[in-house]
Amino acid sequence: MNKVLEFVASFQAVPACLKTPLVAIPVFVVLTLLLGRFFCRFMCPLGIVQTLVNLVFHPKSHVRRVCTRLPSSRAQKAVRGAVAAAFFVLLACGFTGVASMVEPWSLFGKAIFLFVPGAVVVAAILVLAAFTKGRFWCNWICPAGTVFTILSRFSLKKDKVAKRCGSCRACFQKNGDESDVKAGDSAAEGGVTRRAAMQGVALLAAEKISDGGFAPVTAPGVPDRAARVLPPGAVDAETFATKCVGCQLCTAVCPGGCLKPSTKLRTFGQVELDFTGGYCRLACGYKCGKACPAGAIRPLGNVLRRDVHMGLAHVEKDICLRIAEGVNCTACERKCPVNAIKIVEGIPVVDATLCIGCGACEHVCPVRPLPAVRVDGFERQRIVSGMTEADLVDEMARCIADGASSVVARDGVIVAKETGRGVAPLLKLHDMGLLKGAILADKVIGRAAAAIAVSGGVRKVWAALISDDAAELLSASKVEWAAKERVPRILNRDKSGMCPFEKAVEGLSDADKMLEQTRKAVIR
Repeated sequence: MNKVLEFVASFQAVPACLKTPLVAIPVFVVLTLLLGRFFCRFMCPLGIVQTLVNLVFHPKSHVRRVCTRLPSSRAQKAVRGAVAAAFFVLLACGFTGVASMVEPWSLFGKAIFLFVPGAVVVAAILVLAAFTKGRFWCNWICPAGTVFTILSRFSLKKDKVAKRCGSCRACFQKNGDESDVKAGDSAAEGGVTRRAAMQGVALLAAEKISDGGFAPVTAPGVPDRAARVLPPGAVDAETFATKCVGCQLCTAVCPGGCLKPSTKLRTFGQVELDFTGGYCRLACGYKCGKACPAGAIRPLGNVLRRDVHMGLAHVEKDICLRIAEGVNCTACERKCPVNAIKIVEGIPVVDATLCIGCGACEHVCPVRPLPAVRVDGFERQRIVSGMTEADLVDEMARCIADGASSVVARDGVIVAKETGRGVAPLLKLHDMGLLKGAILADKVIGRAAAAIAVSGGVRKVWAALISDDAAELLSASKVEWAAKERVPRILNRDKSGMCPFEKAVEGLSDADKMLEQTRKAVIR
């Protein structure tokens, strides 16, 4: 079922135009100019369902048409134009979630996956289709239908009406347009569908919050987050907000059951992570991204799931059971799939370099009414993976270009950066004991600097500028080196002669003795 819906979603107008506008928009425009309102006839699921409802309820008197077959009234044009204008203004202002409440695929998806507001709207639409002639929602509301109506006026294949038709609209007047609309509104407002849905929710909740009648179990609340947590692949929150149409396909395929539609105004209907019923699983295979028809969530290809950081967990120490009540609880530590939480001196501590914001800790925390662990989302998700040594050296070189004098990396991580003149920054790193077994990047490596590196036990050197003598000393000491530029010798600042540190070590070959002479030159 989900595969079928994903296939259908890939051909829907608004999601396709949001995902690949440079391809989708020209395709829909050209096909409409050639074939007329082909989308409304054959591709829009909400329009097709309304047609089927009309066939069932009006098998003999059903008016076989699309929105443009008969002339539109002034009122119809005004309403349709106003809705379309509001839709595009909301899209432009970033209120895609609100705008999607009149977008056909979004409404259809919300109804299929039982998001109550969307299901109520679609139920009302079908009631109107049953009690009126034609597809009332398509003719009066749908913004996509409005655009296709305008384009179809220039189509090579226009909808035709017999010449004897005087546009009297009598075929719509059996019960009267206004009475039909009122009847539809009355049925939609009757509340039967809403009441039945709420009763079902109440029964389900009654089952979920008890453990067989022995003791009440309170469902966890949702904490106030600094920023909402978005599914992996929704890389940028702002871009996600403008593209997600809230069709709920991702919620249907989420194996962790943690994707839920938002009820906030700006993001209404758009998905976010809710950890009350589950958490984001590492083995999901980016199912949500593969299902998204609008490009709001992107499948990240070969990126490991544990390398996608959606947010960061925070421990509320004042309500944590270990601190507040002295309970030896280890739920968050045991459940964390990336070992980002450790109990240190009796307190849960989150390692920010490991936490990916999956929500497992928040989900299992037994504290009520709100869990003691809260996950805050990132405005821009982070893909964090181990650097290769070449990547690390490139990053160190960028640090030098940005103004650092010396940069040291150990165990795949940059551990120190120093700024200053001459060899003073490098001497400081040597005296701190940071050079042993390290990679060193430096602005200028002359023979004196090379001696400091060798004496400190550096295993690899990168320099923006290196002298021939320094390169020979490093090679003789079996230290791997690379440089952006190589020169015969390092000169002083005004280029009038040899650098004073180079003079200090001239004629020496032992690195430790050269280090000693360099220190004396610095003191002078």
